[in-house]
Amino acid sequence: MFLAGKKSTILKSETSKNITCPECNTQKSTKVSILGFYKHLFHVPFISGGKSGISECNKCKHKYNLKDMPVAIKLAYFELKETTKTPIWFFTGLIVIKSLVLIKIFSKYI
Repeated sequence: MFLAGKKSTILKSETSKNITCPECNTQKSTKVSILGFYKHLFHVPFISGGKSGISECNKCKHKYNLKDMPVAIKLAYFELKETTKTPIWFFTGLIVIKSLVLIKIFSKYI
């Protein structure tokens, strides 16, 4: 069992209508996804590790990582990334620890 590590989850996914797959030349079949990474301790997320992207053609199942994406797919990725926010639950561990420290501090005055 790992006590600490890094995990990822899909934050947002969209099938673009104006992208043609470079492998099979099919239009409206490329799905662009934003992956969010977070670092965890005892499987409780503590801090965000950033965002990355992946694209996959629904017809030929060809996948591209962010650095291998063609320009048209990369533009769709950056448009999608701008609208994707980092979820608050990526910081659950920090929020809990901060709350416990504040409770401990203010319990002296009550």
